[in-house]
Amino acid sequence: MVPYAFSALTMSAVGQAAMDMIDEIKRQFEGAKKGQAIDTDRCVAISTNASLKMMMAPGALVLFTPFVCGMLFGKNCLSGLLAGIIVSGI
Repeated sequence: MVPYAFSALTMSAVGQAAMDMIDEIKRQFEGAKKGQAIDTDRCVAISTNASLKMMMAPGALVLFTPFVCGMLFGKNCLSGLLAGIIVSGI
């Protein structure tokens, strides 16, 4: 389930960032109709902030799942977890 949970968290983060970007583009488009300058730096800031904030959960899942599994259940369980992740992720 780890690859699927990672994929779901990643897609959710990308979807939220895309919606924020669309809202900003709509706002700037309305401003451009009125003769205001377009601020591309704001769009870059939205994507950068989204990648830093929203991708923490998928990263933590990938980093801590094997560690916690190995510490709690031992090396045999960890090897099974890693084999299962590799097989189901392919």
